[in-house]
Amino acid sequence: MVNEGSSFEAGSEVTMEIPPNTIPHFVLIGCGGAGITVIDQIGKAYIPEVKLVTTDIDHKALTSTRSDVQILLGNNLIKGWRDGNPAESAKAVIEERSEFEHLFEPGGIVFIVAGLGGGAGSGAAPQIAKIAREKGSLVIAIALFPFRIQRKTVKNAKEGLLELLGYADSVIVMDNDRYRNVFPNLLPEKVYAKVNGIAVDVLRRLIDSISLPYLINIDPDDFPALFRNKGMAIILAGESKESEGNQNERVVRNCLNSPSFDIDYRNATGCIVLITADNEFIRDDTREIVSLLTHELNPAADIVWCSSFKKSLKGKVRVYGIMTGIQHHSSGGNNPGTKEHLKMGGSYDGLF
Repeated sequence: MVNEGSSFEAGSEVTMEIPPNTIPHFVLIGCGGAGITVIDQIGKAYIPEVKLVTTDIDHKALTSTRSDVQILLGNNLIKGWRDGNPAESAKAVIEERSEFEHLFEPGGIVFIVAGLGGGAGSGAAPQIAKIAREKGSLVIAIALFPFRIQRKTVKNAKEGLLELLGYADSVIVMDNDRYRNVFPNLLPEKVYAKVNGIAVDVLRRLIDSISLPYLINIDPDDFPALFRNKGMAIILAGESKESEGNQNERVVRNCLNSPSFDIDYRNATGCIVLITADNEFIRDDTREIVSLLTHELNPAADIVWCSSFKKSLKGKVRVYGIMTGIQHHSSGGNNPGTKEHLKMGGSYDGLF
């Protein structure tokens, strides 16, 4: 399936609104410190039809958040004032199940952002995903993987990722170590900021692409085809300047060289291409970028794209390619990219 979206001028004045029943019910949930940071950054800008939720086992982490809803985990189990392990956090979500259930709707789209390795990220996020799917929502997780030097945290992160793959429809994994290799001179906190910035930008673009008034450029019905029951997903990110020459080819090359994992993306079952450029960018450029980025994918892959204009880019083009349904190092099992696949002999050796 190939479905072209429309272009729009980001930030342009809109005088009419899309009927509410045509816009999906969005819920964005930040689990733990890393997830809360991303949700708070999203909250700085207006995104329509979205409920922002933050949850943690640490009461102090929720006191200054800008989210619409804050859910403290573990009042009876861990008192809400210290780091809990993943098992404690998972139990805490079960204890607070009713607090989460009312957030979700059948046919809604739920994004869960979690830093894997801590109690909330590895323990709470999978259980929240489970509840959301049981309520009939499409669940997409963005999992931020820790630096390898954090050995205990990495162990918890791997276990948390397996749980997320079992309960979320799709899990987009972003690895801090990979981004550190691209920015070797940056302090760890600066690397975190880079990864968080990409997560924020991708989330905003995904939601805006189907919910901005009069400017729907991806059909909401495309999301289930791309994300439901797809397992692992990755983000390819790139940017190029007009002055560098061969801009379209260069931005695609930068995407394919972006700090993702050592994964053969060509077996992806779907791809969303999000393109942002200044208003001099033309329709043929969009088509060329999509063609170059996806030409090695399986012909049966679902491909959708949209483009937006942002005057401040001034000759630059920015592209995100979200590859879904990634099958990696398949050596057993019937459903590569899922928790069951890994248990039955499949692996993600190139990831960790």
